[in-house]
Amino acid sequence: MAETMMKLRAEISKRRPEFPRNKSGHRMKLRNSTWRKPKGKHTKLRLHEGSRLPIVKDGFRGPVVTRGLYKTGLPIAMVYTMQDLLKLKSSEHVAIIANVGQRKKYDLVKKAVEMNISLVNIPSVQKFLDKIEKAIKVRKHLRSEYVKNRTKKTETKKEEKKQEKMEAKTEVKEDKKPIATKKETEEIKSNLEVEPKATEKSRSEILKEQQAKADLSGPKEVKK
Repeated sequence: MAETMMKLRAEISKRRPEFPRNKSGHRMKLRNSTWRKPKGKHTKLRLHEGSRLPIVKDGFRGPVVTRGLYKTGLPIAMVYTMQDLLKLKSSEHVAIIANVGQRKKYDLVKKAVEMNISLVNIPSVQKFLDKIEKAIKVRKHLRSEYVKNRTKKTETKKEEKKQEKMEAKTEVKEDKKPIATKKETEEIKSNLEVEPKATEKSRSEILKEQQAKADLSGPKEVKK
């Protein structure tokens, strides 16, 4: 029964005409677009006036029994998670892997191959798996290089900070002078107080002696 209905569906699909969009022959943008229902107020296609393009109707559909079945006659099931895939059987279902991330899709496809479940949206499974494996290797390589460069940068920054700290410490040591003790400060004060007095006395004495020598050696003035 199922085989005959599938043959009937194939015959109906051969006889089914194409449904171009309204005004697609006049506008270049609409030529590659899919069917849209005509909704204009004055469109002849909506009113079925004259020899117009074919419109999508119920009469062009296939038999009810074959709706939702794949070419092989098996029902199509959407797979989002691993649990959905484990519920299926290779002799009863055909799977379509949903729009999931690459890593998750890779695991689902690999499991489907192990379970011998045919996939509708992945015609060449081996090419798909090889492509994802290459992409994963490239990502790992780039990630490792990124980590290496980051570690190098952090190490260089640490070394620069250490050098700056060492330079700052050396500068502080050069700027700092040895602090004198209490005894040394007292001795310095006493020397400062005593020395200027001694120097002042010695200078005054020297000046007196010079004046006395000048008086003795110089000629005396004669009074008239």
